[in-house]
Amino acid sequence: MKQILTTNRMQSFKMCRRKHYFEYELGLRQQVDARSLRITTAGRAALHALQHERSLVAALDALRPFYEPCPPASDRREWDYERETVACLIAGYRWRWGEPLTMIARPKRFQLPVINPQTGAASTIWDTAGQWDGIAKMPNGQTVVVKHRFTAEDLSSEGSFWTRQQLDHRVTHLLDAGRQLGHTLDGVLLDVIRKPLIRPGTLPMLDEAGHKVVVDRSGHRVFNPNGQPRQTAHAAKGFTLQTRPMTPLEWGEKLLEDIGQRPEFYYARQVISRRDEEIAEMQSEAWEVQQTIRDAQNKQRWFKTVSRDTCSLCSFLTLCTSQFDPQQGTPRGFVRLDDVHPELQGEFDRPKGSCCQPPSATRPEDVIATPVPAARPTDHPERIPPANEAFQTPPIRTIPEDDIPF
Repeated sequence: MKQILTTNRMQSFKMCRRKHYFEYELGLRQQVDARSLRITTAGRAALHALQHERSLVAALDALRPFYEPCPPASDRREWDYERETVACLIAGYRWRWGEPLTMIARPKRFQLPVINPQTGAASTIWDTAGQWDGIAKMPNGQTVVVKHRFTAEDLSSEGSFWTRQQLDHRVTHLLDAGRQLGHTLDGVLLDVIRKPLIRPGTLPMLDEAGHKVVVDRSGHRVFNPNGQPRQTAHAAKGFTLQTRPMTPLEWGEKLLEDIGQRPEFYYARQVISRRDEEIAEMQSEAWEVQQTIRDAQNKQRWFKTVSRDTCSLCSFLTLCTSQFDPQQGTPRGFVRLDDVHPELQGEFDRPKGSCCQPPSATRPEDVIATPVPAARPTDHPERIPPANEAFQTPPIRTIPEDDIPF
């Protein structure tokens, strides 16, 4: 079986051989990476359903296997928040762009030979691989490869995201693969969704009359001289406002409100094309990189690239500084992947684990619900009910006055 050379693997090797060794030779990943990968994979599955079935209901239904049930080791509150976040991002996407793209080919995972640019012969050791999210006909007549991306980066013209895409071989690779597979293409449509920076917060506890609850240091309710319940905290006097965590429904309302106010923060699209010379450069680079990786494998030469740009954000910094020995097993905080190319997962695969088994029962209260009819103006995303309400009896906590925004 041939080894797989993805553009992510090439990038890892070019950045630092030792990083590549940890990621692709040992299959190590930080455990915290699971959430980001799950959001991306679940979100792409929902977008596939939206584009090919042209239904928001189908898109939300595609999220079910990723969030039912909640794994025993996961925090239920954070799990529900994450589920609601993805559902709202998809609903906002549908509102932002209107009718889905006209798709002429479904999502595809491809595997193609790495070609020697001098002889035209295929490598006997390596194949290149990747996947796209479909091929679409744009309203202006262009035919494009579609690639969905989820990112935390700034999508505005002031950020560096779009400048880098003009140089990134991942775009070139998709266009080259599409043409090799017989499609006449004008470019790659990068369809990007930005993850929210805002987070679920807390809300004041209310009594039966709808008044906020403020208590003193002894836990007794505080009233004004006129007998009305006090509505503000006072740190010096020891008065604290009773709060509770947002429910998933309330968090969804907050996120949708933010999406409606600034959709350009969350969604951006751009068609990127490549010249023939740029495709040839990428093909030549792939051949050279696979040869260098193979040489490193044979000689076990995994040199470190040490610099402010590579080390400061590297997830393997602790392994380098602790002189990690692979014979000692899997280090704390990391997992070993059977498939060292999780970026190739998508509609074709469901992440392993109980959180992603298909629903075994038809209990509508336990799954992401069908969106309600549009109850908002047309200039705002629709409200998406959560799968369930996890916080029927939310815990009470107190916060000092200085932490309360007014």
